[in-house]
Amino acid sequence: MKSSSKLTALAVAGMCVTLGLRNAQASTVLGIDVSSYQGSINWASVHSCGASFAFAKASEGVSFLDPKFKNNMNNGKAAGMLMGAYHFARPDLNCPGPEANYFWSAAGAYIIADGKSLFPAVDFEVFNGHACQPSYTAWFNTWATDVKAKTSHFLHPVIAVSCAAACDIPGSSLEIWGLDPNGPGSCTCITNWTYWLINPNGAICGVTGSVDLDEYNGTLSGLIATQVVQ
Repeated sequence: MKSSSKLTALAVAGMCVTLGLRNAQASTVLGIDVSSYQGSINWASVHSCGASFAFAKASEGVSFLDPKFKNNMNNGKAAGMLMGAYHFARPDLNCPGPEANYFWSAAGAYIIADGKSLFPAVDFEVFNGHACQPSYTAWFNTWATDVKAKTSHFLHPVIAVSCAAACDIPGSSLEIWGLDPNGPGSCTCITNWTYWLINPNGAICGVTGSVDLDEYNGTLSGLIATQVVQ
């Protein structure tokens, strides 16, 4: 995942790589997460190369909307992908309520009971403070509560965190998306995870350049049963 201020070019061929194929062969559920950094994506090719789900960046803080978000959500779903929206949080700058409102204004219309929408995610990568709340745990729990209150669908937002960040959110009510590519065993603060970033510099057909490759902790039927908006 990348903030709008952290766009670093990486020269990686846009094709199905060995890692992705290995995961598919091992019956794991492969996914990707994307933003405008990836440019225009051929979602049919992504799906054909073994990816079943994706998260697309919708917003950051209270002032940035990803220009590729709508196309990614619409085209990904049309290609047969399960699609989720994520928000890059700036707890150092804003209270959780305004960030939840900003995210929902961008993504709410795409988090619907269509059998293709994943529960939303929030990306926690900035550690300079927690505005309006006594802790990071309180900030993200409030963000999640505010997002869940905006829909009649029962949502379990996911928080994307590194091992170090996970240690900073004891008592979090969010599900976990681990951002340490060394794997679940590398982090004692993440013992119950929903997704995991398996390669931050991966590649898959349909995407030009590098892309995050992710894995769901379970089967595809489990993903549909527990993470898709009903």
